[in-house]
Amino acid sequence: MKKQTLYTLLFIPFLIFSQIQINEIFADNGDCCLDDSLETEDFIELINTGISPIDLAGYYFGDQDGGSVIPSGYPEFTTISAGGLLLLWFDNDPEQGPLHIDAKLNNDGETIVASDSEGNIIINVTYGVQMEDVSFASFPDGQAYNTGWEFTMCPTPGWSNEACPLVEGCTSLNAANYNSSATIEDGSCVFGTFSGLMINEYSAANCDNDGGDCGDYEDWIEILNNTGEPMDLEGYYLSDKIDNLIKWQFPNSAIIEPGDHLIIYASGLDLDLEVSSNNTSFKLTQTKNNEYIILSNSDAEIIDYKKLTPHQLNHSVGRSFDASSDWSIFTNSTPGSINETQFAYEGYAALPYFSYEAGFYSDPLILNINCDFPNTEIYYTLDGSLPDENSIYYGYTDASGTLITGDNISIDETTVVRAIGVSQDGNSLNSFIESSTYFINESHTIMVLSIAGETVDDLLNGQGWMRPQGSFELFDSSGLLMDKAVGEFNEHGNDSWAYSQRGFDYITRDQYGYNYAINDKIFTTKDRDSFQRLIIKAAANDNYTAAPGSPAHIRDSYLHSLSQVGDLRMNERSHESCVLYVNGEYWGVYDVREKVDDLDFLDYYYDQGEGYVDFLKTWGGTWVEFGDNTTENEWDNLVDFITGNDMTDPDNYDYVKGVYNTGSLIDYFILNSYAVCMDWLNWNTGWWRGKHPQGDKKKWRYILWDLDASFGHYINYTDIPDTGPGADPCDPESLGDPGGQGHVPILNALLDNEQFMADYINRYADLSNTIFSCDFMINHLDSLVDIIAPEMPRQVERWGGSVVGWEENVQELRDFILERCSDEFVEGMEECYDVEAMDITIIIEGDGEVEINSIDLVPENSPWTGIYYSGLPIQLSANTNDNAAFNFYWEVVEGDLLLADPSNPEIMFDLSSSLTIIANFDACESVPTDEIIGPSIVEEGSIWQYTFPSEFTNTSEWSVTGGEVLFTSSLENTVGIQWNFGSGEGQIILSQYNFEGVLECLFVDIQINEAAITYNCVNQECVEAQGGQYGSLDDCLMFCEDNTAIDDHMLSNENLIVFPNPATDYLNLIVTSEMLSDIELYNINGKKVYSHSSFDEKYENSLIEIDVSHLSAGVYVLIVNSTTKQFLKKVTIKP
Repeated sequence: MKKQTLYTLLFIPFLIFSQIQINEIFADNGDCCLDDSLETEDFIELINTGISPIDLAGYYFGDQDGGSVIPSGYPEFTTISAGGLLLLWFDNDPEQGPLHIDAKLNNDGETIVASDSEGNIIINVTYGVQMEDVSFASFPDGQAYNTGWEFTMCPTPGWSNEACPLVEGCTSLNAANYNSSATIEDGSCVFGTFSGLMINEYSAANCDNDGGDCGDYEDWIEILNNTGEPMDLEGYYLSDKIDNLIKWQFPNSAIIEPGDHLIIYASGLDLDLEVSSNNTSFKLTQTKNNEYIILSNSDAEIIDYKKLTPHQLNHSVGRSFDASSDWSIFTNSTPGSINETQFAYEGYAALPYFSYEAGFYSDPLILNINCDFPNTEIYYTLDGSLPDENSIYYGYTDASGTLITGDNISIDETTVVRAIGVSQDGNSLNSFIESSTYFINESHTIMVLSIAGETVDDLLNGQGWMRPQGSFELFDSSGLLMDKAVGEFNEHGNDSWAYSQRGFDYITRDQYGYNYAINDKIFTTKDRDSFQRLIIKAAANDNYTAAPGSPAHIRDSYLHSLSQVGDLRMNERSHESCVLYVNGEYWGVYDVREKVDDLDFLDYYYDQGEGYVDFLKTWGGTWVEFGDNTTENEWDNLVDFITGNDMTDPDNYDYVKGVYNTGSLIDYFILNSYAVCMDWLNWNTGWWRGKHPQGDKKKWRYILWDLDASFGHYINYTDIPDTGPGADPCDPESLGDPGGQGHVPILNALLDNEQFMADYINRYADLSNTIFSCDFMINHLDSLVDIIAPEMPRQVERWGGSVVGWEENVQELRDFILERCSDEFVEGMEECYDVEAMDITIIIEGDGEVEINSIDLVPENSPWTGIYYSGLPIQLSANTNDNAAFNFYWEVVEGDLLLADPSNPEIMFDLSSSLTIIANFDACESVPTDEIIGPSIVEEGSIWQYTFPSEFTNTSEWSVTGGEVLFTSSLENTVGIQWNFGSGEGQIILSQYNFEGVLECLFVDIQINEAAITYNCVNQECVEAQGGQYGSLDDCLMFCEDNTAIDDHMLSNENLIVFPNPATDYLNLIVTSEMLSDIELYNINGKKVYSHSSFDEKYENSLIEIDVSHLSAGVYVLIVNSTTKQFLKKVTIKP
């Protein structure tokens, strides 16, 4: 089934009546309903309101993003009986069965569309926001959409709808405001003191004392048994979501004695990997403002819950004393013991706030600070350090909360202001810290990042052992704050850490209580909008001016970006250029980079999270980034299999293809080879695979790491044989095994396989014709250089060098690229792989797209020419822009390609000559015909006339495969064709409007057979020849003996076309570009047997037919006189 996009359906103003209607919509499947593959997927339920069954084969179902057609051949599944119900699973998995649609339902609301097998719109409904495990259904069944429809807590896939109305409210019997009518919990319960199991304390801020190593410290939940009897929690549930109470269940007995406590760790353990009695399947995120801790009994009835509120590092939130109805903050948490042992604070002083938003200002500011909390002193810093009661005093709030200020703050240069509220009442803790950066008279054209912290500048000044905490504010290129957080900073880089301008890693820590991630769309190439971890690079070993060589401050970003826009089969670090400020001080031009070796990255894009990833990295040595004690062994076993077995064996190769992304290997080697990378394989190499069965990318594949040492710059750490722009494409194959992890031996073993070799060379060609072309590489480089160019004067002012020096280095990079992508590289391909470069030109006629191997071409690209290599299979695929059915044919206008079926949109052939081919789209409706008059079985090399009798003259267009059009006559709808030599198939296509005005492609298939042996008379001797003059040796001998006066070298026949020859009933001739005078035909004895004269202008370039049916078989001489010359031609008449 092909995925289709029906944008046009959404704008149809009316629907035809259909007995097939939607009966239920379920767009947010949490844990409710399993499909036939035992997966929790969204669905729509259809109802047949008619009196007869309907087979939905050929019907289209989808949404505004796509969909698919129900396939035929499964009537037992796709037929819906009268009054019956049928489920369609919207899961993007049409391969799972005929009732699985290639689309997903959006729980934020969208439009569902459907059309019948004739394209008539039968469903076009728009639904709104949906809730998890709640369906929107018709009551009773079969009502028109949205009339009598309502939400129901009881989804009924495939059954009559059941009313379970939604009434929001408090559903816990233990709550003071319990609502017996409520069917859905809304988080409004108020719990007083009660007897039973209860949540007693928790911490979502668990780290070591300096705020580091948070990943080694799990959040925890304390449950108290406030009864006089032991309580067993087996079968009970814990959850962090108010709309999903059964997220984690106690798997076995967990008895709490009276008055005792039980500690549960919110570790996010995957239940498919390990079942634990005290580790939940979720983690606590205190800064999302929508998470809870919810305890429910085995019937999923809520016993107790507490909404998470932010608390500071290593604090806990608990009942003021065990079982109290009041909640407090503990600076010394009491997991597993009574809360009364520690002082219970009522909470934190309110966060101070500033009179100006963080951002860019053209003039100095007078800044005010306030705090909506009584009896609080306000302190602040201007150097990025953490404020406390020893910092600059600003003022205080009195008992009524009125602010009593000291001096206002004058901000006349770029400054990070950080403020804290210090409570004076003894029952409240100091506030969280507010941080804002004010840029005064600063102007930037790219994103700006401001970081601040007590020792962040010490880290960036070279003290790499530090892991300081600090604030992180990201501003877009217009100066607007995108998001801010507080997190941890640490060293990034190896060689580059020796430079003055250093990079760093940043991790947002929810445990600090400010934010759980930087939440915005940072990268223009990605839709992802939440990032816990980011890399901030200062161009590393391409840093201008610190790096040795010719640093351009762009190489690594450029190559990652090039790979990304080219959709290479690897994982790249998305990049966005930025300017960095540290504690208010300008720090230079940097890149914000997306971190690839990160479980959040792998989970977000591929559903491969913690416990499901094998990830290996080589930098000098090799280690397991993610995985277990089997990860390296399994990789080593794969290397041994590939290098120790015959990869020409299809079974061996198929096995490798099943577990190893050979396309990723190809792209990895091609990119590094083309860029002449000198720091890979034994350094900066990462590869991984996912293992979650429902996730993506389950084959080993490669990531891109640091690519600074490329295009002739930096140090040759990998010892490649040629670091210049003329390096051979096959140089990596001679490297041995740098790093010892088998990547080069794998490549060499797979190159023994003919299919892999073809894929490798063709991919090189595809990339050379697109993103590695000179135009593309230079244009893309310039586009990135232009982004940072306005910022480079400030960069060199801060770190040295000159703008001219930087520009010269960039030009050196350009020159290297231009030499690399020249004809010399093509010659290198020819020498390396014993192939010949050939041009392929593709012309697109009409509204359609063509794919050549991995390149997509649209009409705007036409005509397109690329260089490919001989003897390799080339695949061409044609499709319309909307993936709908279309009428199509290929037309070869140059080259030796013969197509068995020119109307097949997908063709594959081995390239043996340069080729020009036209993809003709939307030309007409293909219709076979027997009305084209002429033979359908012909001999090779023969010439025949074909005619289409029609009242519509001057409107026909002929095209032919398997032969050459010699002439056409628009007056008579006639074509003359010489068929190719060699047996095979041909086709005649005539585009012709029918009486309804529809353009049709009338076609007839032609069988081309080998010709009988024929002869030519050469130097008075008879020799065999394809398409010879004489049909038999006797005729040839007779002519050669008796008619030596007429010889081929005397004839001037370049403007004379005669066919068929030999002839039977009629002899046809055309004289091109000449005015005819007379025609004469003589037999072998010199007797004139035919003559005709008195021709007018209309016979120039027209067909003349001579009836020879009454003549005896034999050889004749045709004499044609024009107004300027005479033509002679030997012809043969067959019986």
